[in-house]
Amino acid sequence: MGAATSSPIDVRITDRKSLIKELCLRRRDYESMQHAYRLEEIMDNQPNHGRFAAILQQASKRLPDICKGDENSLPFMEASILPTVIAFLFGGSLIRCFQVCPLWFVVYYKTLDQIFAKIDQGFASYYGPSLHLEYARTDWSPVHVAEAGIRIDRILIARVTSMHVNRCTKISYSYGYKANGNSGDPSECSFKFDTYTKGRSRAFWIHKDICRFHGDETRVAATQNITPVCVNDRIEVAVNLFNAMGLVDVDQVRWRPLEVFPVQRRECPIEQELFDWYELDSFQSQSVERLQLPDFFSPQLVHCSTEYAGIDVAVSRTRLRAEAPGVVPQADRILGSRFEVLPRNSPIILPLKRVGLQHDRFTKVQLRQGDSIHLYISQGGKMT
Repeated sequence: MGAATSSPIDVRITDRKSLIKELCLRRRDYESMQHAYRLEEIMDNQPNHGRFAAILQQASKRLPDICKGDENSLPFMEASILPTVIAFLFGGSLIRCFQVCPLWFVVYYKTLDQIFAKIDQGFASYYGPSLHLEYARTDWSPVHVAEAGIRIDRILIARVTSMHVNRCTKISYSYGYKANGNSGDPSECSFKFDTYTKGRSRAFWIHKDICRFHGDETRVAATQNITPVCVNDRIEVAVNLFNAMGLVDVDQVRWRPLEVFPVQRRECPIEQELFDWYELDSFQSQSVERLQLPDFFSPQLVHCSTEYAGIDVAVSRTRLRAEAPGVVPQADRILGSRFEVLPRNSPIILPLKRVGLQHDRFTKVQLRQGDSIHLYISQGGKMT
């Protein structure tokens, strides 16, 4: 990860599920243990010509008694049958299948790759010159709502080329749910990111709202919706395929042509409500809130400056600079997200957030040495 070029980064093992698959396949060749119609065994052990012809006739009909597999594999896991089974199980039941044994994990994971290959190919054909697709994987994560839910996504990891430097790029796709068939207008999902030259220091904002009137919530900090990236960085595009609304029809996923816009100044929306900023000593005398400098993330994120504004709600604006490589220990507890600082010349992987969402996937945020964070913290307010 720390090399000056982009080639050493291995995007295949950037998540736990891909790593589990890699380790399982190192242990045993589980893919060869999957149920299959093994015609080579019939040909090698033919007793006579008449019986051999009868067995071949059976094979042409694909009867279960000639479908063979090793221990823990079952006939419905045959390659042509399993996609239909997965469509029926999609959701929590499918995730429990991954927990049965290593064989099931590898075979089900491979089958999902085959089902979603159409999405990967469409992305590569539409965006290949500007976004070089390097790897695709399937991910699932819990949804934090009143009743435990789950979301399943196809994650596309692509390297950003120099085609649209100093421009804002928009990629999008349309989709429909299986329950609706082909009726109604398709929905659309889009992502935006700003592209800068290789090695440039990036800056983006984060807003943490801990006001009293919110009650007991997860209080995960909101991050900038349009992500700044550099040439040779990797972006993660999450194509959501299962959520509380149901199962997305893979055949209805259609990528849209890439759009390019001028780069604009990105600032936290709270800046539009506040104008006069003060140092801590000056502002504390005007506020009933107990304030402190948010210097919680050293040595990875060095505190540079903090200013305060607001009347009923006190808002701090802090500039942090990424310095020492490593995981930021307090970030998960205070901001609700994992942060990691990588060496200055290292390519990083940046998950994109869907346009219009304050929170999307809860993933690790990677920074390079020299990057800056503008951290806003809102606190106070009256109880309702």
